Amino acid sequence: MTRLILGLLALCPSVFAQSDGIKTKTTYAKAYGETKNAVAVDPGKDLPRYPAVEPKDAISTWQVKKGFKLQLAAHEPQVRDPIAICFDERGRMFVCEMHDYSEMRDVTPHMGRISMLQDKDGDGYYETSQIFADDLPWPTGLVWANGGLYVGATPDIWRFEDKDGDGKAEKREKVFTGFGTGLKMLNVQGLMNSFMWGQDNRIHVLAGGGNRGVITCLKRPDLKGIELGGKDFWFDPLTHEFGLEGGGAQYGMSFDNYGRKFGCSNSDHLQYWVYDDQYANRNPYYQMPPAKQSIAVDGGAAEVFRISPDEPWRIIRTRWRIAGVVKGAVEGGGRVSGYFTGATGTTIYRGDAYGPEFVNNSFTGDAGGQLVHRKIIKPSADGISLIGERPADEHGFEFAASKDTWVRAVNFANAPDGCLHICDMYREVIEHPWSIPDEIKKHIDLNNGNDRGRIYRIVPDGWQRAKGEERRGNIANSTTEELVKLLSHPNGWHRDTAQRLLYERQDKAAVPMLTKVLNGDNALAKLHAMNALESFAALQAAFVVSAAKDADAQVREAALRRASKLDEPTLAALAADASPRVRFQTALAAPKSASRDAWLAKMAREGASGKWMSAAVLGASGTGLFEQLRDDLSKLEPSFAESLITLAAAEAKDATDLIAVVTTEPVRPAWVKALGDGLRRGGSNLIKADKEGKLNAVFAKAVATIADSFGPNDARAEAVELLGLSSSKEATHALASCLAQGQVEVVQSAAIRVLAQNSSTATTTALIGNWPHYGAKAKTVALEALLSREDRAAALLEAKVVKAEEFSASQVQDLIKHKSPKVAAAAKAALASVIPPSREEVTAKFKPAIAAKGDAQKGQVQYMTRCVACHKAGALGLAVGPDLITVKTKGSEALLTAILEPHKEVASQFIAYTVNTKDGQTLAGIITNDTASSMTIRMMGGIEKTLQRAEIKGSSSSGQSLMPEGLETGMTVEDMADLISYIESL
Repeated sequence: MTRLILGLLALCPSVFAQSDGIKTKTTYAKAYGETKNAVAVDPGKDLPRYPAVEPKDAISTWQVKKGFKLQLAAHEPQVRDPIAICFDERGRMFVCEMHDYSEMRDVTPHMGRISMLQDKDGDGYYETSQIFADDLPWPTGLVWANGGLYVGATPDIWRFEDKDGDGKAEKREKVFTGFGTGLKMLNVQGLMNSFMWGQDNRIHVLAGGGNRGVITCLKRPDLKGIELGGKDFWFDPLTHEFGLEGGGAQYGMSFDNYGRKFGCSNSDHLQYWVYDDQYANRNPYYQMPPAKQSIAVDGGAAEVFRISPDEPWRIIRTRWRIAGVVKGAVEGGGRVSGYFTGATGTTIYRGDAYGPEFVNNSFTGDAGGQLVHRKIIKPSADGISLIGERPADEHGFEFAASKDTWVRAVNFANAPDGCLHICDMYREVIEHPWSIPDEIKKHIDLNNGNDRGRIYRIVPDGWQRAKGEERRGNIANSTTEELVKLLSHPNGWHRDTAQRLLYERQDKAAVPMLTKVLNGDNALAKLHAMNALESFAALQAAFVVSAAKDADAQVREAALRRASKLDEPTLAALAADASPRVRFQTALAAPKSASRDAWLAKMAREGASGKWMSAAVLGASGTGLFEQLRDDLSKLEPSFAESLITLAAAEAKDATDLIAVVTTEPVRPAWVKALGDGLRRGGSNLIKADKEGKLNAVFAKAVATIADSFGPNDARAEAVELLGLSSSKEATHALASCLAQGQVEVVQSAAIRVLAQNSSTATTTALIGNWPHYGAKAKTVALEALLSREDRAAALLEAKVVKAEEFSASQVQDLIKHKSPKVAAAAKAALASVIPPSREEVTAKFKPAIAAKGDAQKGQVQYMTRCVACHKAGALGLAVGPDLITVKTKGSEALLTAILEPHKEVASQFIAYTVNTKDGQTLAGIITNDTASSMTIRMMGGIEKTLQRAEIKGSSSSGQSLMPEGLETGMTVEDMADLISYIESL
């Protein structure tokens, strides 16, 4: 009867009114494009259905790592559609049940609900269940805190409280609102989730990746609303203060024992935030690398090993996509599966039931693959970031996998019994509803299974839960002394819950007990004790100084998160710590002081190289650090020295000393250029700053160097770059002479780049007029320069000096789709012979490459010719688009589609943007960092350019890939087969 009613509801959605006006539905045709030809599905023949497996037989469908097994902790009818669980301090399990997945959000009363489960007889099975709260649209996360349950149901976070103890919440209040309200359409796979208690006494919420909306607190009208802007969210359950933190993952976020944050997205199953977002903008003139990093050694979309059959509807969809009947990416080249496409719920195991080798391991589900994937987390080679590796004894299979196609391992939770629990949503179909072709969708039931659900417990062989209320999670009546002792418990759930209760009770009697913990030898307990003392405003400076000298590096790093309480000698000692991670955190966190500049300088001299350490030091730098290092600049890593000069110049009120440094012989052009860049960022320039004219001699020498045609070419090219910083007539004349016939290409190319920064008509005429004199490499540079400005692009096409075949595929596409109708029209006329054919024609031509046996060695040549400027492949190439290692398992069909139709499906992080600057430049690339003060855009060739907000006129995007159509130009079918083979061989 339930299914019949739901079916009627699905057919008659107009009966129900949307209560919040949020749009959630569309069709495959609208999302991807109309079906090309008429297609028909015979559901009886084409869509055979696998039956659901009853709970009594569920365990038998699983294959689990040797030494482990699964137990059913709960199943229907006690639980249905579980997507997240949490436990309160009485050991009761609260289950977030998303009955309205995936297209029933608008049904009212809303179908989402929270159930409360109890294991009253202590046998490990939660036999008692009752509805705690209901009428929730798409609930996706929950956490118990401060005597109530917080639940995320977009656009709101609710708080429920059971006042009379009957197991049902009478008190229901909306606490926060605004999530997703900044989106045109709400995405069921992009909702807030993963409500986690943090060691900082806050609740942290994964916002869903790219979420938007102004968040306000209804209980705190005195607090100003905050635009979410793709960040993650936190709030204090006692005061309801709230804020933002680094985000970007999709569904699944977890902390490890040390408070480090991990997450995942559909095709990137293991991500790690290397540093806290508060350190991102310490210096307005320096942009830190993005904190969120993909850390799986085998790539975000790593190979996985399912044991269940592929679902018939997926097979049909793949076949249609292969044939071009419906649009969309071909999954796995027809395999449909075999790699992460639905990574979800990444959780760090923090229990004590499996042994120390499993602690701080990550566990990730694949919602479409019926499996649980495990990674061992290790320090990266630099000792600062982390990496995740598949365990040596789990190659070729997963930690756990089921043969039952209905299994949907969507989330996990660390439990009071020390074991990891799996949320199995258990549905016949789980897929983004917009991604199922409409001709298939009408024959399948997206709601089938919403009356089912399982929660599994992963246990080691021979395991039995320890007896007693504490092990059942009932610590609600623990005394303050007992809670403090629990901070030393081997199970993470007990430590977290004890700290939370100490925070909520605010019993000052805990302070001396917590102080005693700091003097003990349990490092994890010390981490919790410091946070607990902080919540009592009782974390004295002496305690933090003591922690900074602890034998455990994690405790020392935690002390640095309270750097304001550390004296300068202690900070100096930490700057020389044996742990690279501690040194990194010291550079990030230490407040400004004279001594800080001294030990930052010492770190730089001793090798602040590498992506992270150099970023930490430079992010803290300024004129003070420059003064410390001014006599050692030539001994530093060149790029570090140049960045330091740039930052000092941007900050300097008077650049006299800086000019003296960069004009000291031997003059390094890169230093002068760095000085000019920094002055520009600070709102000045070399002409204004060089009041004493010290640079005149430098520029005069550069003119002479350029004129010496027998001199070293590298020196002449450097001199060209130097003259780009001068506006004198002599400099302009010398640069123009570098374009002439007979000049070596390296000098020509350097001159073109420099002259291109001048927007004058005379420069445009010179650049175009000297085209016949350029060598091949110089022509490439000249085209890039001429096409970066609308007026120059128009002038170039009108001049007709460049042959159509000399334009690259991406340049052709950019020109014929140019925002200026004049340029676009001229391009279509001038480049008609090289405009690529329709994608349908190209696909038909290269389709035989899928089945052809390619030569990987020859394919590497194709890669070096066509792909190396934007894609890494092992140690080769530049990182602009996806690393080819991460896509090698997609199958030859999908790879061919990605090459021929790069705009078909583009991950959000690889969408191309066009940025227009106030000085007339047009830059095309992907945005790698976007802050309140600056934007960094990565262009083809791996070139990154950071623009201050004041320099940007505007930006736009078509939602397409930076990779152009037409890269196949000049390739044969055999060439394409070779390239695909090379990618698959990586």
